[in-house]
Amino acid sequence: MIEKPVQLLVEGKAEHNFFEAFTQHLGFQEKPQIQEFGGAEGLRGFLQGFVKLPGFDSVTSIGIVRDADESAARARQSVESSLRNAGLPAPGDAQTGSAPAVHVLVLPDGEEPGMLETLLCQTFASDPVNGCIDEFFDCAGTYPGVEFRRPAKARAQAFLATRPSPGVSVGVAAKKSYWCLDHEAFAGIRAFLTTLVAP
Repeated sequence: MIEKPVQLLVEGKAEHNFFEAFTQHLGFQEKPQIQEFGGAEGLRGFLQGFVKLPGFDSVTSIGIVRDADESAARARQSVESSLRNAGLPAPGDAQTGSAPAVHVLVLPDGEEPGMLETLLCQTFASDPVNGCIDEFFDCAGTYPGVEFRRPAKARAQAFLATRPSPGVSVGVAAKKSYWCLDHEAFAGIRAFLTTLVAP
């Protein structure tokens, strides 16, 4: 359902909660409507249906956030392909007619591989507990069968294990103020969201 002219599309529930907390933290007078497209592979199908929703003609701005995972360039190409497949302009394309402005943010920084958790780990890098987390991963990694395929996700969860309500998602953790949302690691996210909601 289209409820607001500014739409922010994110991968899943954890990202939804994180960006809801982040936009609340920034104090925007008019917040974007946040919708989940179901992971990197779900964007193409989501956009095909999204542009056909009643009220889509009232949308003035669309922001899409996804993780780079192994390659920021491939992630961006995938987003741009999905946009064009749905008849929407990709950033940098010539804008025609009344098409909404489209903004894309590939985490962590648009260049390097990684994800939202890559940034989250930067926020506690100088926290004394990070040394304990290092020791845990150094120790656990010596045992057969222990493999950290997504170390940033694992480290973020290890940090959350030290908070008052362990076991929550990274998005719920943002709502509980477990991440320092003013940290410089989030400068790109702040700039992206400010551009997205700017009149």
